[in-house]
Amino acid sequence: MTTHQVILVREQDAQHSGSGCCGRLGARDSALGGAADFSHSRARMERIGAVYRDLAAAAPELDLIVADPRNLLWLYPTVWRAARRRGLGWAATIRSMARAGAPMAVVCDGDTLYSGRLPATDTVVARVLERIAQD
Repeated sequence: MTTHQVILVREQDAQHSGSGCCGRLGARDSALGGAADFSHSRARMERIGAVYRDLAAAAPELDLIVADPRNLLWLYPTVWRAARRRGLGWAATIRSMARAGAPMAVVCDGDTLYSGRLPATDTVVARVLERIAQD
């Protein structure tokens, strides 16, 4: 059985203020301001979290990774190796790498399926499951 790798590239903005993907930003009487100050980032982080949970439940055998888009020294070589191992050509591999560096990207075995915007969670999960079923 082949282990498939899925990388979920999360939102980066919230990390600048010290909050992780599981924490809330700011609060009343906080030096960070109100939690609503980062509501757009929080919503995107929660979307990636929903995709993660649903993929983990649907396919527990996946090598499921959540990555920070700023970690390019890890992300680009990882996508490169996975894409080449999958048989993508040079041009397709470079395109996949370029798209993988955006927040809200979903990369399945080196192929960037989504970048910057995600459809509904069930659509993302269905596409990943369809992709890994092809092998």
